[in-house]
Amino acid sequence: MRSLRYLNGILTVLAVLLGLQLWTSWTTSPSVDMATPAYAQGIPDAGAQRAQIIDQLKLLNSNTAELKALLLSGKAQVKVILPEQGQK
Repeated sequence: MRSLRYLNGILTVLAVLLGLQLWTSWTTSPSVDMATPAYAQGIPDAGAQRAQIIDQLKLLNSNTAELKALLLSGKAQVKVILPEQGQK
């Protein structure tokens, strides 16, 4: 019985405090909006972004072609070394 009385008292105090918070937020600044407006940092240029992506892809393709030519010429070799049987 005592715990129920304690719970009702705590809930009443919380309800009063929330009511006071709501009342003060409404009465202290009625001219100020509750939320501030968000401003964009600028309009993104999708065409310029795509041009940069295309330039990067061209650079990647040329680097890959150089690597392929290097491997085909035999100047660079790839060796695969298998681990020894005793090691883990």
